[in-house]
Amino acid sequence: MSDSKNNVVLDIKDLQVEFRTRDSVVKAVNGLDLQIKKGMALGLVGETGAGKTTTGLSVLGLIPSPPGVVTNGKILLNGEDLLTKNDRFMRSIRGKQVSMIFQDPMTSLNPVLTVNEQIAEVIRTHNRGMRAKEAAEKAGDMLELVGIPRERGGEYPHQFSGGMKQRVVIAIALACQPDVLIADEPTTALDVTIQAQVLEMMKDLKNRYGTSMLMITHDLGIVADICDEVSVIYAGRIVEHGTLEDVFDQTLHPYTIGLFGSLPNMEDRSQRLKPIKGLMPDPSNLPKGCAFCPRCDRATERCKMEKPRRTWKSNTHFVECHLFSEEQGRREGEAEHE
Repeated sequence: MSDSKNNVVLDIKDLQVEFRTRDSVVKAVNGLDLQIKKGMALGLVGETGAGKTTTGLSVLGLIPSPPGVVTNGKILLNGEDLLTKNDRFMRSIRGKQVSMIFQDPMTSLNPVLTVNEQIAEVIRTHNRGMRAKEAAEKAGDMLELVGIPRERGGEYPHQFSGGMKQRVVIAIALACQPDVLIADEPTTALDVTIQAQVLEMMKDLKNRYGTSMLMITHDLGIVADICDEVSVIYAGRIVEHGTLEDVFDQTLHPYTIGLFGSLPNMEDRSQRLKPIKGLMPDPSNLPKGCAFCPRCDRATERCKMEKPRRTWKSNTHFVECHLFSEEQGRREGEAEHE
């Protein structure tokens, strides 16, 4: 619906990912659509098991196969479909055109290499003719950029705190100034004050380099702080998408309403939390109709039998819910009779 296709850096169309085991087929991503514009940050929000990390790994070609299989879709990075590329091509763009900050900084770093060596390795991989001394110098610059003195580059990961490790991981991810940065819950393992510092630093670096960002999180506070647009994912599909203002101020989908209802109200401490009842559906046995139907207070018979279509409420805001498709159908019918 949006007409700004010319500045879209990452365009995911109808992505479907399955994990096939001897006993079952787990449908992790089910027709997901996602667009990230140049220099913008998109928040991908949903509960654990919704398909957020699988989506990020699909972009980098890192779905473990077997058992993982991408069964359908396109992932266009600057117009090139990554799903048609071989392993050699994917290795050439990881770190250079698209980078990922993984969830746990404790396991993202090599314990037997100094942090400077690990940053320099990425730089030399994508700059074949660069001398080791020059790469080490640039690695020191990256450490300074993320707030770590370059003198500490000769130290090993175990000599750094959790927050400092995550800064090193971010330095590695940004070393070659990628077009797209995928951040998979980058502050989960950090305490609140360090989390705020890391997020502030990521915001500054995004603005400095004009990097497009996919922020994978279940924390709506992080989305409000960093993101320009929000996609709400449930059972491997985007059920609501819009600008920050659209989704936060004109929330439509019952699932998104449930996510906001699960947050504490800082202005009214006496107000009780309203958790979403039930659990995510089993991805190897998804409901026939709307995947959220078994947990939804407003579900109808139609919701049980028929998957909802996408309904655009404005040129930036859409929702997949029968409540709104019926409303749109009525409006269109009224317009025809006028």
